[in-house]
Amino acid sequence: MGEQSGLFHEAWQNGEYRPRVHAYYFKEWTINRMDPHTHDSTEIMYVMNGECLVAIDGGNGRESVHPLRKGDFIVLNANIRHRLRVDRACRMLNVEFDLADADGVVPPLRRLAREDAALDALLRAPGPSVTLTDPDEVLHALKSLVLELDLRGDGGALAQLLLAQVLFRIARLLAESREAGLPQADLYVKQAIAYMQENYDRDIKLQDIAGAANLHPSYLQRLFKRQVGQPVTAYLTAHRMERAKMLLSHTDIPIADISEYVGVASRSYFHALFKKHAGMTPVEYRSAQDRHRWNTNEKL
Repeated sequence: MGEQSGLFHEAWQNGEYRPRVHAYYFKEWTINRMDPHTHDSTEIMYVMNGECLVAIDGGNGRESVHPLRKGDFIVLNANIRHRLRVDRACRMLNVEFDLADADGVVPPLRRLAREDAALDALLRAPGPSVTLTDPDEVLHALKSLVLELDLRGDGGALAQLLLAQVLFRIARLLAESREAGLPQADLYVKQAIAYMQENYDRDIKLQDIAGAANLHPSYLQRLFKRQVGQPVTAYLTAHRMERAKMLLSHTDIPIADISEYVGVASRSYFHALFKKHAGMTPVEYRSAQDRHRWNTNEKL
């Protein structure tokens, strides 16, 4: 794979290829001055603990230096000359991957990129590297990938899917970092919404949601209502009821249990909330969906 100016080789954008792990390892570094070197594969260097510096050779004796601390990671294109410097201690997870023919369960990356703007932007990212701070989502995906590789090897279907998930996670994180130019109020609201969508099944309070956005609860409440048009708790309730509708329509989970699945502790309160939101009780809603499916099948 030849060197080029972008983050990924152009074959990732134009060819019928999927990513394949070439090497992976955990490493606890102490004081270290690594010599400049290159890899034939794209590399992810994730700092799990401590801190380090990654210096990238920019040509003509110039280097770009990227400090990394716990939760930071860098993605390096193949054949980019770089070196690692550790002044104290640094524990890292490294994954190197290259291209393989798209003969597995994962479609070619370029096809996936057609369906996901963030992934397409990642594959077209300029420059030899990108450095990001992770809220643990990428690390969780990387750990799952490494565990599967240890158990099954790099050719298994789940390993292929997990590596694709890692790239999707990185792509979304890069897209979010580029939104830093948005008004700060929008970013706070986005953080609050993301927290609610990820934790709606738990007994979360306004204080928890505000904490996720690093705001005082009363300030988040004013900000959220101005930006979204409804209070935080109203948004959370509406999201829970939409999740309840999905469970009633597409699963056989007992109606008596669905309140727990959407984070409402009291079944009677859940029934009252659902009727107010949907205009009918959960029993009536499920029955209506069943009748609709029966009528559709009847016509066929």
